[in-house]
Amino acid sequence: MTVQTYTDLFNEALTDLETNIAALTNLVVVTDPRNLAPPCAFIDAPRFDCWSSAIAKMTFPVRLISLGPNNLDAHRNLLNLSAQLMNAGLGVTDGRPTVAIIGGAELPAYDLNISVQAQA
Repeated sequence: MTVQTYTDLFNEALTDLETNIAALTNLVVVTDPRNLAPPCAFIDAPRFDCWSSAIAKMTFPVRLISLGPNNLDAHRNLLNLSAQLMNAGLGVTDGRPTVAIIGGAELPAYDLNISVQAQA
């Protein structure tokens, strides 16, 4: 089966974000929920606002997932990872604690929104 290579501004922004998160956090970055294997960062489908046919603001929901148990150590780790992304200027606009349920296990997680500019 041939693998499709996407070179449009939206997919290039997704690839750039994936690369940056992996480099900054040393986490495996997943864009397909079928491949979740904590600890990892999961980039979900973005929303976007277009300024022209060549420029768009994209907001990606990103879930940082830690290994259990859901205790203070796990949350401090998630806060540290969130701070690394924020301090790197990746465009983190907000974050909130949550629980990721994977294979019946409840794992500590943080949901972040990361906004980036995509342009052709």
